[in-house]
Amino acid sequence: MKYRIRHYTEYDYQELVSTCHNRLCLLPLTMPGQSCIQSEVNIVPAPDERSQRTDFFGNTLIFFSIYKEHKKLRINSSSIVVVEQKPNTDKAVSSAILWKDAWQLTSESKEDIADITQYTLPSHYIPKSEIVRNFALDCFPEDATLWNACTALMNKIYSTLEFKSGFTTVNTPVEFVVRSGKGVCQDFAHLMIACIRNMGLAARYVSGYIETIPPPGKEKLVGTDASHAWVSVYFPGIGWVEFDPTNGLMPSYKHITVAYGRDYQDVAPIKGIVFSSGNQKLTVKVDVEHLD
Repeated sequence: MKYRIRHYTEYDYQELVSTCHNRLCLLPLTMPGQSCIQSEVNIVPAPDERSQRTDFFGNTLIFFSIYKEHKKLRINSSSIVVVEQKPNTDKAVSSAILWKDAWQLTSESKEDIADITQYTLPSHYIPKSEIVRNFALDCFPEDATLWNACTALMNKIYSTLEFKSGFTTVNTPVEFVVRSGKGVCQDFAHLMIACIRNMGLAARYVSGYIETIPPPGKEKLVGTDASHAWVSVYFPGIGWVEFDPTNGLMPSYKHITVAYGRDYQDVAPIKGIVFSSGNQKLTVKVDVEHLD
């Protein structure tokens, strides 16, 4: 499937900004199962400094600074991406690896243990937590395969938690999400990752986009899509396998990957600082257009 993704961001500042420094993580990855064949990011006012590099996790980052006074900042990202079926899912379905043996099998293999280990540890939004572990326990019986345990956990989050836009913020703890039973895709991804890591396994955060389909008889409105988040779990001998707890399904050609990280902190679309005072208004619009 081929998609055009447009991500529009505008900041309106109450007072003049004299200087800003920003980091963008908006460009889809090229990797097995996905090719980013065209991308551009336009910034107004034009940056005084701009650079691009690949970060520790393999994501494409853009850094820019503006030293001229401004009251608006506009960031327009546009990419064309070709997406195929996600790799490794079929192998994971038929895998007989028990979840309780997964880490031992990984440590005994010739795989890059250091890279995998970082995704078993607590991170900024992923705590070591008895509340989280207790939420996950019934999905991890002793005789469950890793596939069955992860699928059960994904389905539990999907069926027992309510998606409620605006109920949480980026800083909402996963324990609060468990207690309240509400959240958004970012919360559900953080919760599934936290559950898996608290069981001693490796999981990472995936940021990207998903093609949305309007209700029957309704036209799709431009700009009403949104960024999405899901989960990637490490299966020894197979590799990373993706799960979408917000929708209770395995990511497919409708999921467009932008970045991988330990949690949202590593892959936030826009991070930065401004030198100013007063409030700001943020407007974000996303459009995922199916091209063929």
